[in-house]
Amino acid sequence: MVYDWVPKQILKELEVQVAYNAEEIFFRFSWEQPDPGGWLHDMIVYQDGEWRRFDGASPWAPADPNPDEHTGYYEDRLSFFLDDGSVHGFENFGGWMTVHKGMRDLPDEVPAEDVEEHSHLGEVLERSDVRKYLPQSREGQWWENPWDDIRPQEELDQLKEDGVFLDLVMWRAHRSNPVGLCSDHHVLEYRHGDEGTNAHTTQEWGPEDGPEYMWDPDIVENGALDYAEIQNGNLPDQQEDVYWLERGDDGNMVEFDPDVAEWEGAMIPRRPLNPPELTEGSAVDWAAPSGIWENGRWTVVMRRDLQVGHVDSKDLEPGGTYTWAPAIHHGIGSRWHWVAYPYQLGLGEETDADITAVEVTDEPNWDEIPSETIPLLYPGQVDWTWLTSDEHPAFNLVRNNELGIWDFHDDPTNLAARLVGLEVQEVPRE
Repeated sequence: MVYDWVPKQILKELEVQVAYNAEEIFFRFSWEQPDPGGWLHDMIVYQDGEWRRFDGASPWAPADPNPDEHTGYYEDRLSFFLDDGSVHGFENFGGWMTVHKGMRDLPDEVPAEDVEEHSHLGEVLERSDVRKYLPQSREGQWWENPWDDIRPQEELDQLKEDGVFLDLVMWRAHRSNPVGLCSDHHVLEYRHGDEGTNAHTTQEWGPEDGPEYMWDPDIVENGALDYAEIQNGNLPDQQEDVYWLERGDDGNMVEFDPDVAEWEGAMIPRRPLNPPELTEGSAVDWAAPSGIWENGRWTVVMRRDLQVGHVDSKDLEPGGTYTWAPAIHHGIGSRWHWVAYPYQLGLGEETDADITAVEVTDEPNWDEIPSETIPLLYPGQVDWTWLTSDEHPAFNLVRNNELGIWDFHDDPTNLAARLVGLEVQEVPRE
């Protein structure tokens, strides 16, 4: 996958229904995803006498796929940002204000060794890459955003206490859907996982020794999936078959036995899942009781308590209005996705919002909840660094938060084409 890769489809449509009752909020999403297999992710495969990690793009993701060179599976994913008005500028610019020069998978990404030597990202967070962050987490004016000029920890703590962070919720087709849980994150000076124990974990593995765990052979024959079968199109059924490893007393995994599962093409997930009873904290505030791929479409239901009382999550209340911006990944991660403009989401008819959550007394009947269809577009490589630089025609208005994306680019279809053009011309890049 090269930096200048552009997806075959630059615009996607997402159908959204939202409801709430006195205790909870509910989302139902539906979108076209024609390629099957988006529930497979990050596999370890025994090939030519050694174990290899297949964690790149799915075979259908590249614009010019080559099945003979394919070494990856990446899950489908739906995520969204949520803010209660505390993050200055987010209502106008959405997720674009979290993307900055030097981030991973951009052509100018900061070298890992530089991040590892940084006093905060490397020494405190123990990270080796730069991920999404808010410009407010850096020193200087609010639009300024050098990756390495991070505010002191006490100032970051105060920003979080004041709500100056973005809630980032992720539904993942492999890492969360099988156990009915989303993963909850927040963005401040880095994209953090929320506190607690998440659904997805990682097992150790090595090229010679293989993984720690495999499937119970009584559940999956020979303890592994067959990569050759999957490469030939015989994919595990998303609703019928087992394609994930699960921990716990009722789980489906056992310790790896090379006499059983070390054969040419044996394929085992690198990320075992925790069932709900092994998770806790704000990391799993959001449940996903239903996520089904059928007839080339995903339909996903998510729910959360309105009030969670966590410092790393946004509490909600009836009558409130919130800024909300979803995104979809398909067959590949990081910046290769489709994103929405920021929308105003209102809980109740009395709010003046773009999307209205319908009040219900108990569980929503989705046949009675109106649906909104919103466009999502490939964002290219345009980042906040460029948008606030004098290379951008409206940089002064952006810096002063006087102009939003809806004002300057009121047609997402036209903007999608423009962003691809900018990527091809390398305008935002040095």
